Amino acid sequence: MVINPGTQPVENSSEATAAENIEVFVQALHERGIQLSGPATRDSSSDRDGRYGYLLPTATSIRILMPGVELTRVRDDLTASAPCLFVNDRPWWWSDAVKQAAGAINVAA
Repeated sequence: MVINPGTQPVENSSEATAAENIEVFVQALHERGIQLSGPATRDSSSDRDGRYGYLLPTATSIRILMPGVELTRVRDDLTASAPCLFVNDRPWWWSDAVKQAAGAINVAA
């Protein structure tokens, strides 16, 4: 079985850390000129493998699965072992996840 880098289950993950990370993720969207229609909301039914579900409110909801580990591991680690975020069920490393979410929001607008 082949596992794509960054998509393995995330160990020692916490919901509180994922909540902090999603705030930084939303701020990264704001820095790209993306305004949401409200705050990200928790979607616990999407939680899996140490990633915690959030919905970004737009014309259509964008689902994010945010790893609940230190921001530096998720955003700043440039190795293949960095845990990916999932944007609408597809894995992306941080900078690409921001681009994908921004693109999906722009398409939905």
